[in-house]
Amino acid sequence: AVVSTQSTGDIALPKDKRILVGVGGCLDIFVRAVDLMDVLGVEPPESIGEPPQYLNSLEEVVTEFLTFFVEGAAAERFVQSEELWLKIRETALSLKPELKLGGNGPVIAKRMVEEGAEVLLAIQNEKIYRDRIIDEIKLPGETVDTESEDYDLHIILEFDKGEQWGQYTATRGNRYIVHRDKHNPLLKGLAAVKTAVKDFNPHLVVLGGLQMLDTYPFTEQELIDRLQEIDEFLADLPKETLVHFEMASFVNPVFLKKLTDVILPYSDSIGMNEQELPNLSSLLRTGNTVYISDSKIKVSKTMDETRELLAVVNTLPRHKPLTRVHIHTLAYQAVFTLRDNNGWMSGITTAVKSSLTATRYVCGDESIDSSKIKMILDDSFSSSAIPGSQRIPIIDSTPVSCWPDGPYEICLAPVLVCTQIKQTGGGGDNLTGVGLLYHLK
Repeated sequence: AVVSTQSTGDIALPKDKRILVGVGGCLDIFVRAVDLMDVLGVEPPESIGEPPQYLNSLEEVVTEFLTFFVEGAAAERFVQSEELWLKIRETALSLKPELKLGGNGPVIAKRMVEEGAEVLLAIQNEKIYRDRIIDEIKLPGETVDTESEDYDLHIILEFDKGEQWGQYTATRGNRYIVHRDKHNPLLKGLAAVKTAVKDFNPHLVVLGGLQMLDTYPFTEQELIDRLQEIDEFLADLPKETLVHFEMASFVNPVFLKKLTDVILPYSDSIGMNEQELPNLSSLLRTGNTVYISDSKIKVSKTMDETRELLAVVNTLPRHKPLTRVHIHTLAYQAVFTLRDNNGWMSGITTAVKSSLTATRYVCGDESIDSSKIKMILDDSFSSSAIPGSQRIPIIDSTPVSCWPDGPYEICLAPVLVCTQIKQTGGGGDNLTGVGLLYHLK
């Protein structure tokens, strides 16, 4: 029924939409997490210690990896020690994985172009990237050839639900990413696109990948300078240009507070998963982040946390109101849309297309095979944890639900969860790109 809802409720992609997507990019390699640990010669510890603030030893990597492995949660971390990074990198490359273009920006850009949009990618126009980027994606300036090893590499350690390492079991399929980027934290992609953005005149700017600045060893002044670059870039955009901020896994609450103080006042839209929502909500309410949150959050709690987030954000000093929030979870896609707005249509198509994109991407198959999927959302859910709140049924014939909620419309589509996982890394970026495109007026 979710598939048939897409066909009966389809809205054509708005024509001639120009999207600027950033910031930066990298090359990805995908490895099985347990395989890499084995080749590194690491044994599972008897117990999981306190998660480290920085990664300077293999033991600290193992501790943090296990913290997320047993919770089935995703994370992305900067490796402080160059010696440690080179060891992990050399070992991962010895497994002969394929080098693929990665990073939030390039993955979102590729998906948007495949859906028919015109996209300018905020990345350095270097041959190692240009050779791996489809021709339809525009890059700023002329292509230059740099040293073959001078690129940012992300190692994506994937694991499946039920996978075991020693006495530890993953409660959900996900990934743990390590990197030691030297270009992305310096926002070289943003600098590269500054002169091109005025001629391109985008309808929408998508900002992702800013977690690359988190835990990077900036001096205080260097961090101030990077945040100032972001602020000046956003301030120079025409007010009618929509801005979407895609959250990620952040560790340092001080940095995240400074980043959101810069970005949120310009943001028309925010996207995040079920772990990032409580992180941002907690930061704005208490000044502290949640290191790791429940990956099986109830719909009612998600609805309430999103309402609280909208209430807090729209009371802060802003250049324009926050009119859209997209929460993407393993079990469902939820889209909040301010009904009186100039940028977004109803969220029903966005919710459906995001849901099906998640299924198809994780299964690695454009067709929906009923033997490889299951729905884990209950047959009904409460719109709030407040006693007496409306209870909304999931009806087989029309499983996508939309309802008014104060000044907002909320649309929720269940996700057909893939039981035979091919890939998880990049899933959120793909559904983010689709969701934004089919929400634009």
